[in-house]
Amino acid sequence: MPTDGNAEPDQVLAVNVTRRWSEVEDGTSTEADVVLGEWSPWVGRSTTKRHFDPDRIAVIIACRRGETMAVYEIHPDGDGERYHWTGDEPRRRLVFHGRPSSRYAAHLNAPAPTWKAGEGTPLKLLALGDLLQGEQPQGHDEPAQRQAVVGQAVITLSGTQNLTVSIPPHYSVTITPRAAQEGSN
Repeated sequence: MPTDGNAEPDQVLAVNVTRRWSEVEDGTSTEADVVLGEWSPWVGRSTTKRHFDPDRIAVIIACRRGETMAVYEIHPDGDGERYHWTGDEPRRRLVFHGRPSSRYAAHLNAPAPTWKAGEGTPLKLLALGDLLQGEQPQGHDEPAQRQAVVGQAVITLSGTQNLTVSIPPHYSVTITPRAAQEGSN
């Protein structure tokens, strides 16, 4: 993956904070430290192949037991950096710079990507567009959209009969309509 800093941030990093969230609850770490802090971008034991390009991360969603605990937008620090590396070569880790997101606050306590027992990485990537689909323009009178995250798929219900499914390239979707119920449209 390129990491030359030229990519436009267009991805969401969903991080599994189940192991560290108790630090927030008992006050030994801040929410920001747990959400933004020390993530390994490396695939397996590799020190060259990464799960993601840190320059493309726009938002971090902290997930615990299927629920979104926190949502942070990545913002440059005083030196203009969006993240920094920590630790010794070759297995350094990333610490992102960001703050709680008011723009995506509607995703707090919403369903989050789930991790299966034995999955080797506490990270999942989503498209930023998946979060943007849930936004309503200010002053819009229609009910808010509802979203569910199943694995790496995002399902969005707009209005009463418009369903959008956003999936990674390796997924497939099967749609099976049910028989109409008496008295329904």
